[in-house]
Amino acid sequence: MMMPMPPRPIVRGPADAPTSVVLQALDALDAGARPLVVDESSGQLAAALQARGSEPQVWRRFAAPGETAAPWPQATDCTAAFVRLGKDRRALAMALHAAASVVGLGGAIVLFGANAEGVKSAGKALEDVAEDIVTVDTRRHSRVLAGRRRHDIPGLRASLEAWREVREITLNGRARPWVSYPGVFAAGQLDPGTGLLLDHLPPLGSGAALLDMACGSGLIGGAVRERFAAAEVDLVDSDAVAIAAAGKNVPGATIICGDGLTAAPRARYDAILCNPPIHDGVEESLAFLQRLIADAPARLKTDGVLQVVIQSRIRALPWFEAAFKEAAIIAQDRRYQVIRAIAGSIARANRRGAR
Repeated sequence: MMMPMPPRPIVRGPADAPTSVVLQALDALDAGARPLVVDESSGQLAAALQARGSEPQVWRRFAAPGETAAPWPQATDCTAAFVRLGKDRRALAMALHAAASVVGLGGAIVLFGANAEGVKSAGKALEDVAEDIVTVDTRRHSRVLAGRRRHDIPGLRASLEAWREVREITLNGRARPWVSYPGVFAAGQLDPGTGLLLDHLPPLGSGAALLDMACGSGLIGGAVRERFAAAEVDLVDSDAVAIAAAGKNVPGATIICGDGLTAAPRARYDAILCNPPIHDGVEESLAFLQRLIADAPARLKTDGVLQVVIQSRIRALPWFEAAFKEAAIIAQDRRYQVIRAIAGSIARANRRGAR
């Protein structure tokens, strides 16, 4: 009986420079039959490994359109791991420990990234889980490092819960423990921008539906649930690890890992609150904010509120004014501004006319 072919990996776009370099170096790397691919966003690496006869296992911490994410690898018995360098050193350490927890002894662990991302110094993190480390390639301002999974890894943290961090924060005037994990925004602390937004929450009626978009560990949603007990609160983030933290910090809320407003469970909300991410790796990107502004009017009830906090230097108010019935900066300090925009039939009519 012929065995079914495994599904082809989803290719989402062109490979970036570090992925292009590791693709060119595959002849020098021993991927084996079941390599694990960690946080390579284009899908090109998994596709190339499959084309070479391997059965790649993909672990995505961050959700993408049409694809889910997981806070920890779901695969076992992997023959190698290819780990894309991220922007957070603690998150990198966790990803390498996660990879080592599912790769067999002596299997290759490959780390690749851009020089500007700090890949040259990241080899020290690789040494925690791998030995006999060599530099495989250094083209295109990128670097590929590879070693063999150590037989003995002192202090191996082989589960997400082994990386749990608990700090004390003050929320709504009350001190309480707060759970976070490496790489989650603000590292379990109440950052100044979110604090400014929480100081100027919009009024919410009984039974109002609110969405904490890009919720991180759940600070905004948690504060709203405490302050407006009758509100119905949903939390969405693309980071599966952040969602795991939010689930512990905001019990009873609807918490979803997904990409943008398309993942929100309700058709329309009375309010959408957000401290939007404005970086993609080491580069600043306003794409998330611009997509949120464009998509939010269709997900808000008439007179519903989109309220965000962003850096004061970002001149974003005209974008809100173009998409909403009305918009204004309602609070500002030296570093941050809170913009509140009101949806309505006028805004939706303007959006239809602009298409």
